[in-house]
Amino acid sequence: MKLLRFPMLVIKDVLKNMDPIDLINLSLASKKMGHLFFLADTPRFRVDLEHFIIISINEKQYNIQLPKNVSSRVTVMATIDNAWPAREWLHIYWNKKWAEPLVHILRVFKCPLTTVNSKSMPNGKLIEAIQIMSAEQCEIKKMYLPQDLQKKKSLRNIIENLNIAERLIITRMGTITGTVIGSPKSTEGCGK
Repeated sequence: MKLLRFPMLVIKDVLKNMDPIDLINLSLASKKMGHLFFLADTPRFRVDLEHFIIISINEKQYNIQLPKNVSSRVTVMATIDNAWPAREWLHIYWNKKWAEPLVHILRVFKCPLTTVNSKSMPNGKLIEAIQIMSAEQCEIKKMYLPQDLQKKKSLRNIIENLNIAERLIITRMGTITGTVIGSPKSTEGCGK
């Protein structure tokens, strides 16, 4: 059965009823399908980055592991209201480095990254993620950063050019050292 041979309304219903992980796998299998993902209403997905790439839709969350190296299969834990244990374990068949799925999700699904939380990410991955995100979008709702990253000039330039819409929180070893509500560009003298 070839999905692309069905009428657009049927394709739209099929895509809207697929979970994000099935859509990711489908987008990797077929470039032609990638042009139809707007029918799945993917901008309704909320994408956050912590120690997982988290895709949320309604009350369900899909936590995509960030592989340490190139892997052919990435594990995804699906939860409801972020409650443990996981409801199901899924997989994305991916054979590139960890940041590539993030880029793919942002580009193909056209849904913005809404939160970056660095609490359990190594600094190298965090800087790479922020660079990716700033290349794909110009605004983010919330960002949580460790204080030691403020000294990195490249990261500082990105943050200065990024519109942080709701909250920037800077932490030092688990304690909050500074909070900025709204864009740092719009508030003067906020610990820069």
